[in-house]
Amino acid sequence: MKRKFLKTLSHMLVGAAAVASMTAAGTVWAADSFPSKPVRIMYPFPAGGGMEVVLRVIAQEMQKSTGQSFVIDNRPGAGAAIAAQAAASAAPDGYTLFVGPVGIMALTPHLRKLPYDPQKDLVAVARLSEFKGVLIVGNQVPVKNVEEFIAYAKAHPGKLSYGSSGIGSQGHVSGEILQRGWGIKLNHIPYKGAADMVSDLIAGRLDIANDLTMLSYAKQGKAKLLAVFDDKRLADYPEAPALGELRVPQVNKGGTWFGAFAPKGTPPEVVDKLASEFEKALKSPEVIDRMRPITISPAFLGPKEFKKVWDEDYTSYGSIIKEAGIKVE
Repeated sequence: MKRKFLKTLSHMLVGAAAVASMTAAGTVWAADSFPSKPVRIMYPFPAGGGMEVVLRVIAQEMQKSTGQSFVIDNRPGAGAAIAAQAAASAAPDGYTLFVGPVGIMALTPHLRKLPYDPQKDLVAVARLSEFKGVLIVGNQVPVKNVEEFIAYAKAHPGKLSYGSSGIGSQGHVSGEILQRGWGIKLNHIPYKGAADMVSDLIAGRLDIANDLTMLSYAKQGKAKLLAVFDDKRLADYPEAPALGELRVPQVNKGGTWFGAFAPKGTPPEVVDKLASEFEKALKSPEVIDRMRPITISPAFLGPKEFKKVWDEDYTSYGSIIKEAGIKVE
């Protein structure tokens, strides 16, 4: 009886080992053959925007490398929830991705009730690009540099106004960080779009803005670029100092990033393959050339490194939003 039991157990163990071996082989095969059909990238903004145009070039480069199409699926609306939920609820096989900015992935969850939990329902694949913030002021503001700006703001609490794309936006929260870091008081003015913000800044009705579209007006002399929130200067604006060069509190240096995410449960081998393809695409001269005019840079990070940055931003922005009592009605 005992001999029969041992023989049966031996057969079971051999069978289990064979199944495990076949499963492992299948996983490797699946990763090696991925992708074997088109991949959809859910994007939460309309077609034609700066990063959307860049993303299409990235997709073209990935198609060249893999032989499969990477299709941009524009799904704007509901504060990006439509696109993000579509990806979060998709099959975790790597064939549906979401690409979005830090504002959607690290700020919005603290401000709105979402039909998904970004940190539970999505996994980090790769950071794609980064833009460092800038300090741009209207010509009516009587300062020539950051030191003078801080001194003037301290001497006139609440007099200077700063614009953002809305309550709870990254621009709004960045203004709160600026006030806390430099010990100043500013007046926040939310806008529905960049066009009105530009008009008010140039006309002298707004004092401070950090929208990307403002850089060209600074180059034209219609506004003043005081600094870049980074350790190095912008190549196209070498006259503007980097904050890291200055003897002032180092604030707002996190920047704005765009990243790629996959549904939770996507096999790690597939996530790594996608990250590798994004990394190759971001080294393409075509992608780099398309990024430069809108002053963003390739900033690849793989899944683990990107998840760490995402977690840090999620926590820090959440704390600022709570401390400042920012609420979206």
